[in-house]
Formats: sequence, structure tokens, C-alpha cells
Amino acid sequence: MALSRVPGDDELFIGGIFTLRRKTTLAEAGITHVLSVVKFNFQSIADWDKYEHLGIEVDDVEDENLLGEFERTGAWIEKALREGKDGKKGKVLVHCAMGKSRSVTVAIAYLLRQYPHHTVSSALELIRESRPIAEPNDGFIAQLELYKKMGCPPDIENHPQYRRWIFQKEVDLAVAVGQGPSRVRFEDEEKQEENETSKREVELRCRKCRRTLAKTPYIVDHLPAPAKSSPSSTDGPISSLAPALPPTPIHSACFHHFLQPLSWMRPALREGLLQGRLECPNSKCRAQLGRYAWQGLKCSCGVWVCPAFSVQKSRADEVVKRKEGNNGPAIGTMNPDGRGGIRLPPGMKGRENL
Repeated sequence: MALSRVPGDDELFIGGIFTLRRKTTLAEAGITHVLSVVKFNFQSIADWDKYEHLGIEVDDVEDENLLGEFERTGAWIEKALREGKDGKKGKVLVHCAMGKSRSVTVAIAYLLRQYPHHTVSSALELIRESRPIAEPNDGFIAQLELYKKMGCPPDIENHPQYRRWIFQKEVDLAVAVGQGPSRVRFEDEEKQEENETSKREVELRCRKCRRTLAKTPYIVDHLPAPAKSSPSSTDGPISSLAPALPPTPIHSACFHHFLQPLSWMRPALREGLLQGRLECPNSKCRAQLGRYAWQGLKCSCGVWVCPAFSVQKSRADEVVKRKEGNNGPAIGTMNPDGRGGIRLPPGMKGRENL
């Protein structure tokens, strides 16, 4: 299986490194452009100068970053197919070592970019119609899924989800050697993508001094899913670096709020330790609120959050705000037992909560 044409209107082919030595096969297919997704010295290939060439030097390993190349390769393939050579439309060969993982990944990324109706699964199945051995590694499949979720943007490197993904890779590498990452991506200092709207907004405040700690976009929804007969995505760790979901009702089994990394945590996180304490950012308060652990923490509800930036519910009040238009604005404070109430300023007589 030296050369396989991807079914469809595009003259797009997938092959392995040895395909380049089959001159008759390439000539019969009319190949004009070659996209190489492999580290290789092409000077030994005869008549190599006759092809337009783009090289992407990556290894076929799960932690290799191909995602950052998808716009570059997709735009190159699109232009090659449209403009071609000598006034004729081009025919593009995408190859790696075996024509199984890297080249297939790049071809799928092109299909996702050009044809929005495709999913990662449907694009892979289309390629397998002519190339049954197509099998990107799990890391590349995850990158393709993220690319699709991002909307296949032209500016990948500045997309919030891509930058968050890169930071997660840095965190994983640092944790593997037993230390905190050398830099921290604070979510409240980064551009945020739009999330689902919700009628319920939450604000966490230090119980001692009332200083605001976090609001809805930066609170990690980590509630376990209802019991199912089949495994769910909550079976593994939940990332605190993922976009926050609309807030859910209070979960009595959880003794902690988990947050995304926020700028008020900078004094603690810049020390580069694997784990430590989180204190109130109010210099006149400095109450201990919880702890952080780059390697993750297990909540009392049984869910792992990784990395974890945890604030104890007993140290913070949860102020629930209802958006305007939902029968008028409403503000209330939820106590650890789930009862609503208004917290009086320190020093006032009477009961603390009404």
C-alpha cells in the first residue's frame, strides 16, 4: 500500500517514506506537491527538485506537538490543491514513515479545516476507506479533538484553549521531575473564550475579611456524574486548567472549592514548589484558605482535580447572584450547610447569619 488517495473531490494522497522512491507510482498519480511529516534527509531522493515540498519534523510520539502546525499544513495543502504547478491544479502527497499516524493526522486536520461537517471520527473513517492501516496515536487524536473544539482557528498559537493546553504540558513535565512549573498561567490575566450563559453566578469571598477570591468563570466544576452502566469522562482526573462550566447546585459531599490558577495566588506559586498553602490575598487578613498541589488533590466527593487549587468551604462564603431578567437580581450567601443567609459585617451584634 504505497499510495492511497483520500476519497472525495481533493487530489490528496497518503503514503510512507518508501513511496518517494517509486517514481512510476508518483508519476501515474500526478503528484506535484509533497508534505513530509517526518525527520529525513531528502537529498538522496532522485529528481527531488521537481516537487514543491514542505517538511514538518516531528516524531510519532503522543506528547509531540502537531496541533500547532495544523494551520500551516492545512493552508499549504489548500493552496497546493488550488494553484498547483504550471497552471494546473496540484496533487498532494502527505507522508510520514509508514503512512499510518503522523501523515494521517495532518490529513484529518486538513479535512476538519476545509469541511466543517467532519468530525475526527468521520474524517478518520473516510481515510480508512482507502487506507485501512490509518491509525494516529492517542496523543494526536486528542490534539485533533481539541483542534475541532477550538473551531479550527487560523491563529492557533494565540487561542486560549491552545495556550492552556501548552501550559498543561509544561505542568506535566514539571511534576514529572518533582517540582512546580517555571511559569504560571493565571487565568484571570488571560483572554477568555465565551462560555455558556447561566442564570446563576457565584462569587467566593474570604469568610474572615470578605475579600473576593473567585467568580464563576474561574471555579472548577468537578461534581461526579450520576452512576452509569458505562464509564464516563469523570472516571479520570479533572483538569483545573479547562474552561469552567456553568455552576451547578451545591454538592454536600464536597468540602472544597477548586479554582483555576488566579493572580492572587502568585506569591505562593512563584516559589516553584510542588505543593503548599494558599492564604487570603488581603495583607491585613492572610487567613489560610486551603492549599495547592500541582500533582493534584482528591476531593472528599472522590474526584481527582489536577492540578489542584483548593479553598476550604469552611473558609469561604459562596455568594450566589441571579442575573437580571430572571425575576430581578438576587444576591445571597450560602453557608457550608447549604442554607442561605446574609453575613453581617464583623463587629455587629446578634447572630452572624440571618
